[in-house]
Amino acid sequence: MFELVQQQSLLLGSSAAISDLAHKEQARILVISDSHGGANIVRAIIQRFGMAVDALCFCGDGSRDILSVLARSLSDADFAKCLPPVAALVQGNGDDYSCTIRTANDIQSFSVPHSKLMVVAGKIIFLTHGHLHDVYYGTKELYHTAKREKANVVLFGHTHIPYAKIEDNILMLNPGSCARPRRGTPNSFALITVSPNGADYQFFAVTDTLQFEPYTPPQEEISLLWS
Repeated sequence: MFELVQQQSLLLGSSAAISDLAHKEQARILVISDSHGGANIVRAIIQRFGMAVDALCFCGDGSRDILSVLARSLSDADFAKCLPPVAALVQGNGDDYSCTIRTANDIQSFSVPHSKLMVVAGKIIFLTHGHLHDVYYGTKELYHTAKREKANVVLFGHTHIPYAKIEDNILMLNPGSCARPRRGTPNSFALITVSPNGADYQFFAVTDTLQFEPYTPPQEEISLLWS
């Protein structure tokens, strides 16, 4: 059961759930980014996939969307059952460093960091938006940051274009934008599975009727932007 509480680590969820996530033999993560006001899309994705994953990671530009959707669990018991036990979010260039959400009986404030390290199934995940790492021009700076942080997985957004590459056993993944895609790509998000053997991933496209279809991003569209 998800608890809407922010720990000292800035992860959302109970301390027991966060510890359990770190020590799992295998874990699945729902990765969403760049919702830009599309809270309805975020909610639909979570309703469909939230119960099947161990954590939610949001890569920025829409932190208010994520927090408002998570806060819905306080007044909607059925939706609360859909939420994974742990959530992490980072600040995009369109987000503030903190976010205040009004719930039915209270007002809660949350810190939104520029980046976050988290341990999932014994692996280190580095979560950031990407604007501070010049990802419009490539992932070289982000890759070197991951090496310094000893990260096994890097999750980022900002470009609104889905992307995945494994370099030196580091998975670098951008789920694309779930609401405002670019360069002919669909609204998209990703699932990753983390295990002792590394990380696997699957992208999904979001249709106009809020259906979800497996999707493989064309690499040539990435290279056109990042040439």
